[in-house]
Amino acid sequence: MHKKKFKGWSYFTPARFYRIAFILCVVLLSGCASVGERICIEHRAAFDIGSATMKMKTAKVDKCRETSIEIIGQKEVKVSFAENTRNNLLSRDIQNIGIEQLKILRKEAMTQGAQTFAGVATAAFRQANNTPQFLAEIKAETGISVRMISQDEEAVLGYKAATANTKNPSENIVVWDIGGHSMQMIMKGRDQNYRVYRGRLASLSFKNQIIEKIQRRAVDRQASPNPIGRQNLTAALEITMNAAADVPDEIKNYIRQAGATIIGIGGVHNQSVRKQVGKNSAYRREDLANALKDKLDLNDIQIGGHYADTDVSNLILVLGFMKKLDIEEVHLADVNLTDGILIDPAFW
Repeated sequence: MHKKKFKGWSYFTPARFYRIAFILCVVLLSGCASVGERICIEHRAAFDIGSATMKMKTAKVDKCRETSIEIIGQKEVKVSFAENTRNNLLSRDIQNIGIEQLKILRKEAMTQGAQTFAGVATAAFRQANNTPQFLAEIKAETGISVRMISQDEEAVLGYKAATANTKNPSENIVVWDIGGHSMQMIMKGRDQNYRVYRGRLASLSFKNQIIEKIQRRAVDRQASPNPIGRQNLTAALEITMNAAADVPDEIKNYIRQAGATIIGIGGVHNQSVRKQVGKNSAYRREDLANALKDKLDLNDIQIGGHYADTDVSNLILVLGFMKKLDIEEVHLADVNLTDGILIDPAFW
């Protein structure tokens, strides 16, 4: 049997040597890249504990690039923290309900592959004196680290969430977020520093003002303003427009002169208003006015849903601000604070 003669080291000509070396480098680098990608990927669950709603979102996150690769699941439940706060103290009952709901949400997040957990607490908790004890109890009972954040931090998280989901984040943008007890508008100035409107009139606080100031009723006896009544629309709009007058001049001018794009984030814009005006990507002032015509004389049962007590007043709240600030259109971005938490390294 004829055997092939080994050609020896003469076989490895410079050209062949460099070709083999190149192939080996490609194989090694691709292997390193795949290992690096795996190290960067983390399955996270973020929680936003608000004045009336708890939100949870799970995602596959590239922590090296600080971006969400894939949203796996999301859920929200109504937990009325603000309306169960007396003398600046969260009631024991609402704390228990909140912890039980967090346990359920965490369990669901784990079934979706979440391995790390973090959350924030917002307006209602900034006003409650027993918030530190409650957050410590959440950590002990659920293992979730929840941090109470300032209104400025809340605004910045919303801005990051909105711009991360915007095709051209460099354009003139004002991000508008409305919660239960706080409202934020945020933009970046020419110096790249944030400018923030820290509003106190929001979904729940405005609803309560309608009950107290216009309908002359006690909030602890009358939880809903509905039916608001056509005769009360002007007075309700006046409350919202007076609040809008406090928006900083720099933000007002930015909206009016710079042709800014107003991005609405959070539940008021993307769930309450969106479903009532029937618009998916953006809505205008006339859309709100038209929706109000059919709803001002409806009661909670006729309105329907878990948030019937604030749905109609939300339309008035947003319309009043749009009128006062000369906002023609709000573009909808279905994101909330959980999207900002997921990609912000400060929480992980």
